[in-house]
Amino acid sequence: MTATRLLVLAVWTALLLTGPAALSQETHGDHDTSPAEPMDGHSVTADGRVSMPSEHLQVMIADTPIGGTLEVPEAAYVGPITIDRPITLVGVGDVLIDGAGSGSIVTITSPDVTVRNLSLTGTADGPLEAPSGVLLEGAHRARIEDVTIRESYIGITVRLSNDVMIDGVDIRGQGTIVGESHVTDAGATDREQQQHASHDQGTGVTTEAQIRGDGIWLWNTNGAVIRDTTIEHARDGVYISYGRRATLEANRILDSRYAIHDMYAEDLVARGNVLEGNLSGLVLMYGGPVTVAANTITESGSPSTGFGVLVKDVGSVTIEGNVIADNRVGVQTDDAGRTGGDPTMVRGNTIAMNAIGLMLRPSTDVLVTENGFIENSTQVTLGGEGVTQADFAPEGVGNHWSDYGGFDADGDGTGDLAYVRSGRMSELLAQEPLLLALSSGPAFRLLASVGERWAPGDPLVSDQAPTVRSMGPDLRADRDDTGVPIWIAGLAMTATCLFLMVRARRPRGAVTADA
Repeated sequence: MTATRLLVLAVWTALLLTGPAALSQETHGDHDTSPAEPMDGHSVTADGRVSMPSEHLQVMIADTPIGGTLEVPEAAYVGPITIDRPITLVGVGDVLIDGAGSGSIVTITSPDVTVRNLSLTGTADGPLEAPSGVLLEGAHRARIEDVTIRESYIGITVRLSNDVMIDGVDIRGQGTIVGESHVTDAGATDREQQQHASHDQGTGVTTEAQIRGDGIWLWNTNGAVIRDTTIEHARDGVYISYGRRATLEANRILDSRYAIHDMYAEDLVARGNVLEGNLSGLVLMYGGPVTVAANTITESGSPSTGFGVLVKDVGSVTIEGNVIADNRVGVQTDDAGRTGGDPTMVRGNTIAMNAIGLMLRPSTDVLVTENGFIENSTQVTLGGEGVTQADFAPEGVGNHWSDYGGFDADGDGTGDLAYVRSGRMSELLAQEPLLLALSSGPAFRLLASVGERWAPGDPLVSDQAPTVRSMGPDLRADRDDTGVPIWIAGLAMTATCLFLMVRARRPRGAVTADA
């Protein structure tokens, strides 16, 4: 036997004698793949993750020097924690804090705290004491980043805490919409529903289900920034009461009651958000100024609310560059300007395919310019008694109307005839919303045409400079462009029709006498 064969035989004999453990160690290096042995106070979850009481984490927080960084080892920590010193707490790997149904999960009471890369679950039921995934009180300059929150009554509550940053957070409630009420717990048993029967003060509707809380609640806080955050199945996605200089940017709020609910906020900016499938999009009440810019607001379908944007008693509101589509009401102004400030400006939006594009309730100084009103069942209507001062062509620039019947002979982009509508049929549709289903029929179109004969004498809309092209954002700008363009589909359909027509015209073969 050669020396080489002897060497190979010796190696295999050594491996067989040492057994499979040696092979495993050779394959995986220094990592022990065997199940972890529980230590004192520790256990192992079904998925192999170490679980321990949060008291261990609380000790680590207390031992972290002021201004220091605590890297939290990967584990499931059971029980709530409090951060009462200015530190940075960062999860390393998959770190879960389970509040185990006891109050809020993470409470922050110190300024200059950063929390990053955690998963949180399991607050108390609420509504008493408003238990939250993260509760900030006096936590100025806090930063909450890359945090996932589940099974929490309120996702994040910010009280009396200024200059807070919430970035990259994912909040998903357990609620579902019940009628016109708050979001309620879809998993509540009949007994729980009876125990948590409640009355919705906003709509006067009583619900027999546990009320769920908001995604993020800002109370009396200044300089808050919420960005790149996803909120689903909440009561209000973001609820702001009082406070100044809040900025909501590039967030997604889905399947909640009001996506953004503002009460008495000053200098609020909502920019670049996607608000989809909520009972209402932005509900702005009191306070101001407010800027609503470059948002996509769709499918606000509540029969009694269903506003893309509602302006109620708010001064100095600018609604600009938004896509507002497929809502019950695109934009509604109600006592806009009553609290003072600059006129309400509705400029450069695409307001499309809503049941009502713009509803004007008694307001002062509403300026409507450069918008595209496209295929709304009714473009503009009045709601309620009173005088509304709305200018549809401020500074000589009007709007685009999909039902405009005029022309642009000189090609300057402005129609040569004014767009004038009496609004008689619109008022009827506003009073009887069930008639909207018939609004596109020939009978309603005939009645509307007759009604327009009286428009010049008592117009609801008088746009003296209508544009022949829309200046609002592209209705499809937020959609996936990977699909087949509509013009290609149209060409394919046309080619198919031509082929079938040619084939149908082809002469059939002669029938012989033997046939």
